[in-house]
Amino acid sequence: MPASATTISLHDQSIDPVSYTVALTDSSYPRTAILAMSIFVMVAFGVTLYAMSVLLTEDAAGGEFSISLLSAGFGGSAVIAGLLAPRIGAHADDHSIRGLTILGGILGAAGMVLFATAQSGWVVLIAFWALLGPAAGMALYEPAYVAVGHWVSENNRNKAIALLSLVAGFAGPLFLPATGVLLDGFGWRTTAAILGGVFLVTAIGASLVYPKHKPGEHRDYDLERVRWSRFFNDHRLLYLTIAIVLTFAAMNSLIFHRVAVFDEQGFDVGTVAVLAGISGLLTFPGRYLMPRAAGRVEATTLFTVACIGIVASLGFAIWGTTTVSMVAFFVLFGIFFGVLLPTRAVIMNGWYAGEDYGAIMGKQWAVAAVVGGITPWLVGAMRDFLGSYTIPLMLLAAMVAIAAAFNTAAATRSR
Repeated sequence: MPASATTISLHDQSIDPVSYTVALTDSSYPRTAILAMSIFVMVAFGVTLYAMSVLLTEDAAGGEFSISLLSAGFGGSAVIAGLLAPRIGAHADDHSIRGLTILGGILGAAGMVLFATAQSGWVVLIAFWALLGPAAGMALYEPAYVAVGHWVSENNRNKAIALLSLVAGFAGPLFLPATGVLLDGFGWRTTAAILGGVFLVTAIGASLVYPKHKPGEHRDYDLERVRWSRFFNDHRLLYLTIAIVLTFAAMNSLIFHRVAVFDEQGFDVGTVAVLAGISGLLTFPGRYLMPRAAGRVEATTLFTVACIGIVASLGFAIWGTTTVSMVAFFVLFGIFFGVLLPTRAVIMNGWYAGEDYGAIMGKQWAVAAVVGGITPWLVGAMRDFLGSYTIPLMLLAAMVAIAAAFNTAAATRSR
């Protein structure tokens, strides 16, 4: 296979990864850069999601600001990150992600410091919406997936995605307890500022080992803009996007409400929280093995298997009333959610990696993020209206089943 003149190779790790720029080869796999990027994504998740979930409690910022205000800030930041995804992806197509990582680190640190010093509600909203939302868009999975497409040869991309998914999975196990310790020792404001510093230092450190290569620097033409019409003209892309949107919305809602689901059934919240943590650890095998298994089994098949497993786990949450049923839910959900997590990156890298990959991924994620940000609120509103989680959980199970059907349709179009 001829080497591409628009991508770098860092397979030889004895060479300085900052300045080494040559053609991509079949064995290109910049391990140092991928590991650094994975650590940065893990820290970004740890600060903006897991640590924030602790900081928003009544023992922290929730004791000074209303939970509704903090929820609006937190949820709004996720929607803003999604809305910015197309622009961020298009930028990555031309400039790669070094600048995005640095700017994301600066905005994230500034957002955490502003949050730490806020004395009024409107300042909190600015911290979330104007700073932490854009930072999340530049620091989480989306730019990282595009970088894998730029830096890694096709036959090594699944290994890179496996490493990224595995390392990012440590965000919860590391940042939840660490934030609790910092909170007890320093209070929530100092803790937020410290986390902002960690965000910035990690961003700068990671960017130092990223390639300087810019995908667009060798082009003598402008990339054609990726329009929304492409998603409707390409039925394979349309069906897969629908599947991704449905699964993300359902998973976001489940993760947000799962403790409350079993609390409603009369189980001890502390026990449920422990099982939720164990469920998170059970995602690790799937995170690591799914991309590697995709070399032998079609990634779309693994997507469908993961959906079936999640629907089965929801059966225990909907109809089970015993401790065994609760344990079964968390075990099955953890295992199959771990399988589902990397599937989008693997499938999209296999089908659409190219010069406009970031723009395609960005537009796709914009829809998923907005729908995924609204759905947990709808589930909560439905639960309050009906007085039970039973119907909302059934609807979430139906969403996952429909997603599996659309994924199968996309796979059929691909063949």
